[in-house]
Amino acid sequence: MTHNFKTLGAAIFISALIGGCATTSPNQALPQTDRARNVLSFADTLESVLPSVVRIGRVSRNDEGKPGLSGIGSGAVIDAEKGYVITNTHVVTGGEGFLINVPDGRVLEARLVGMDTPTDIAVLQADDLNVDAINIADSDKLRVSDIVFAVGYPLGLDQSLSLGVISGLGRSTSGSGLQDFIQTDAAINSGNSGGPLLDSQGRLVGINTAILSKTGGSNGIGFSVPSNLASQVTSHLISHGEVRRGSIGIDMAKVSEDASDKVGINHWNGALIAGVRLESAAEKAGLQVGDVITSFDNRTVKTPNALRAWIGVAMPGKPYALTYVRENGIEKTLEVEITPFKVPVIESLDQLGAIVRPVTAADNGPAGVKGIYVSRVIEGSPAELAGLQSGDIIAAINDELADSKHVCDRLISESRGRARLLVMRYGNAIPIIIES
Repeated sequence: MTHNFKTLGAAIFISALIGGCATTSPNQALPQTDRARNVLSFADTLESVLPSVVRIGRVSRNDEGKPGLSGIGSGAVIDAEKGYVITNTHVVTGGEGFLINVPDGRVLEARLVGMDTPTDIAVLQADDLNVDAINIADSDKLRVSDIVFAVGYPLGLDQSLSLGVISGLGRSTSGSGLQDFIQTDAAINSGNSGGPLLDSQGRLVGINTAILSKTGGSNGIGFSVPSNLASQVTSHLISHGEVRRGSIGIDMAKVSEDASDKVGINHWNGALIAGVRLESAAEKAGLQVGDVITSFDNRTVKTPNALRAWIGVAMPGKPYALTYVRENGIEKTLEVEITPFKVPVIESLDQLGAIVRPVTAADNGPAGVKGIYVSRVIEGSPAELAGLQSGDIIAAINDELADSKHVCDRLISESRGRARLLVMRYGNAIPIIIES
């Protein structure tokens, strides 16, 4: 069903203003009546925020070696004094340099602080931004039906804003990485990537990252990285230039009806422990296969994807509170220390977690590219965490052509802990690094 947001939005606003004002918190932002024009508007709330949303240009060299813009995305200023701008990893990947276009017309050079493929979050830094930093809200407090705005530079246009609502929380897609997405029906198109998702008070609640579409245009289903997850990643990147990923040594699965019956709960929320590694932090803390984790760091766990994302960006060496259920529906809380995630030595595509086959004409790959087709990526595998996706065509590994699985396995085995994959995705060449 297609929603008429203009009509729906007006109905919500009028209802709030007429029927809800008496019970509304003084701090809750509502559209204001512009009496001079006799219209409802969020302009007074959002106008001061929009200068903090910038356009990002990726500079790279063409086939002739000449530099030029090879991609456009969006970003948000999160530290005005130090010039930090948050965006998506896929916006900056492949760039030799970066240009930031501030809404007042200035164009500034920027440098890459760090990027994290599993969460698709990157940080740039520029001098003399001279704009205020955007305020960041607690994304754990979001609720489905909250009004939100997506801001960015879509489809080659100047700064644009779209209105919608949060239509889902804790979502994952068919892509890869650490996923705990906010789903929104605010229009997100190509070029919006890296821009902020704002709440009705103009605070950043997410970073717009992906859309669910067969055509490449907005179909009313967009995904944003929650601000809490993005903030943890940016803290790592600013401090270390990379995310020092954490682990507690468990394999996770969705909570099934049978699993919930065994532990005595009447819901399927949480994360089922499907495996506990020997001498891991989880084993030392006393966790067992079959336990259902319901809370981590005082945050309610609804899905394994969410827990995987939270643990993945938690600080190694620090103890975190974890609540689980083992029997009779009784919750117990313990402390588990996050340990550094150790990437196993990868010697083949199978160990990488990529299921592949030869490329066929039906795959619509670029002309002249042989490579191999990725038909599936195993959940939680090194391939998924590195950013490989089903539908990718692996064209080269460590700068050598990869025209068969046998060749790929040999190149990965010879990579000595660092395999550089060049994959074709929707006609674009995407570099992916696998380190072990």
